[in-house]
Amino acid sequence: MSQEPFAGRAAVLIEDHLAANAAIADTSVWQQAAEDCVMMRIKSLRLIGGLPHHKAPLAEDVRIRRLKDLLRLWANGCTCAVDEDLFADLLKRKRS
Repeated sequence: MSQEPFAGRAAVLIEDHLAANAAIADTSVWQQAAEDCVMMRIKSLRLIGGLPHHKAPLAEDVRIRRLKDLLRLWANGCTCAVDEDLFADLLKRKRS
């Protein structure tokens, strides 16, 4: 499977969010789109040993910062970057 869709989607999300005229109301929409992008990527990865399910949930501001950092890495071509804490948090929240 090509890694390009994830890098491209991440670049669009980072570019749109960092635009000077981004409205604060769009933050929740951006967060949902970013989480969907990460979840799609998680489903395509083969993570040996699985994800740690004993991780504590992330605070919203920490989750958003980690989403930005991970998407920035993917947008710059580091599509193999993994944030286990973020992945575990998203998977727990999506399950419940």
